Amino acid sequence: MDFKTEQSADGTVLIIQTPRRLTTENADGLKKLLKNYVDEGHFKIVINLAGTEYLDSSGLGAIVSKIAQTRSNNGDIRLASVQEYVLNLLELTHINQIVKLFDTPEQAVASFGG
Repeated sequence: MDFKTEQSADGTVLIIQTPRRLTTENADGLKKLLKNYVDEGHFKIVINLAGTEYLDSSGLGAIVSKIAQTRSNNGDIRLASVQEYVLNLLELTHINQIVKLFDTPEQAVASFGG
C-alpha cells in the first residue's frame, strides 16, 4: 500500500502519510482508506503531504472525498507539510479555502484541540 497511517499520541487523530505522487494510479486507494476509517468512526484526520511532490485531479478528489462526512461528525480533514507544487495546485483550485493547511502534522493534530 502506498499510504502509511498512524494515530496521534492521544489516539484521537488519524495521520495518513501520502506517497511521492498522488495520481489516478493510487487515488482510489486513498479514497478507500478514508472511507474505511470514516466508517470506523475516525472523523479527525490529518493528511501529511510531506513526501508528496505531485498531485493530480484524482488525488485532489480523494483528499476532499470525505470532508463533508467528517465535518458532520464534529471532525475534519486537514493537510500538513504541503510542498510548493501541491500548494500551487491547491491555491489554483481554491481547495486551500476549503481545507485547513498546517506547516507540520503536529500543528494539524494540535488544531483539533484536546
